[in-house]
Order: sequence, then C-alpha cells, then structure tokens
Amino acid sequence: MPYTQMCIWFILAIALKKRSLKKGFLLLGIVYLFLFSNRFIINEVLLLWEVPPTPYEHLSDDYEVGIVLGGVTNSEKEPRDRVYFFKGADRVVHACQLYKLGKINKILVSGGSSKIINNVYKEADNLYDFLVLCDVNPDDIILETRARNTYENAIYSSELLKTGFPGKRHLVITSAFHLRRSLMCFKKQGIDADGFSTDFYTHERSFWLDQLLVPDPSAFKDWQMIIHELLGLISYKVAGYI
Repeated sequence: MPYTQMCIWFILAIALKKRSLKKGFLLLGIVYLFLFSNRFIINEVLLLWEVPPTPYEHLSDDYEVGIVLGGVTNSEKEPRDRVYFFKGADRVVHACQLYKLGKINKILVSGGSSKIINNVYKEADNLYDFLVLCDVNPDDIILETRARNTYENAIYSSELLKTGFPGKRHLVITSAFHLRRSLMCFKKQGIDADGFSTDFYTHERSFWLDQLLVPDPSAFKDWQMIIHELLGLISYKVAGYI
C-alpha cells in the first residue's frame, strides 16, 4: 500500500549511508507523499472507478428484490441491543428508500459472519432488526446468513432468487466502488441483475487550493481501498469467480 511504501522510502533515506541513495529514496518518499496524500488526485481516480449514482426517477418500479450486500456493521461491539454501522450504511438506508418508493418489492440482505470461530452473530440478522425498525414489512425481508465475501454473496443469494423469484428483475445494492465486481459475481451465477450504487468516496470535481496542494492523510486510506478492490477484481478473475 502507498503509505507503507512511503514509510519504507523515508526509513531507507535515513538508514542508508550512500549519499546518492539517501537523496534518491528521500525524493521518492516526497513524491509518494505528494501524490498519495493529494485529495484531488484520488478523487479523480475514484470518479473513474465508482459507478455513478442513479436518480430514483430513472429507476423502473418493477424490481422484485433489492439485494443488499453486507460488510457494513461492527459485530464485535457491545452491547448487542443495536446495530453499529460502518461507513457503508448507505447500502441499507438507500434500500429502505427504494422500498418506500415502490422501486423494489422485497429486500434480500446477504451477510453472515466473517469469523471462523464464535460466528454466532450474523450480519443479516442485525440488519433485519434495523429494517423492521424502519417499518419495512417483515414478510418483505429475505435473509441470507452464510456469505462471508462478495463471491459467497452471489452464490447464496442467487440460490434464493432462482428458487423463490425465477424470471423476476433484481437490483444489487452496494457501495459504488464495489458494484462492478459484485455484478460480475452475480452474472457468473446466472443472475443478470441491475446495479444501484451507494456509499460514495468521491465528491464533485473541484479545484480549490486545499484539494490541490494541502496533504490529506485520509487520501492514503482511499488509495488502500481502491487498490484492495482492484486486487480483489484480479484475484476473482484468476479464481474463476467472475
């Protein structure tokens, strides 16, 4: 990841004795610091990668199931009398909006536990409680509690869709940076669903000086996220998941 590499260049610049190498690694570290902490650059990269938002008015009203992909809650936080959301809460909130607007008839929540042991708490169960709290009819909520990753989201959700809703139209609801890989996984399982992107890391293009010149440490985290997603796409392709 860029932050780790930058630290390595600066450490080498301090540790090495040869003057030319010290200068070279110092310069490389400074270049990394500027490029990967620049909010404008990472925003431009993410604008190219994220699937743009779809206006509600552009969606038809005949999607049978909206498929909400998990990975948005903290299952390790106590007490367990509420749902602790990470940044991706838009996935669930926007699914509620789509349901209320009549764009989707049912909500399928896909998400198990990422833990190998002590995996009693399933993310889909927690999100079920939240959806009911938001006044979604319990009869319109479908739970898939086995999936631990995007590939399994597609496998186990497609089984439910093919059995319970054959021939219907479906909408995959997930983060904008994650939607491309998700749709590929569902297509591989024979579900040619449409996508609805949420949870955006981008903002509209701007040329303010603070965006162009002032280092932003959060940019490193965004670079880590996009690199992780690109590597995930490559590994899924190699593994035959997409």
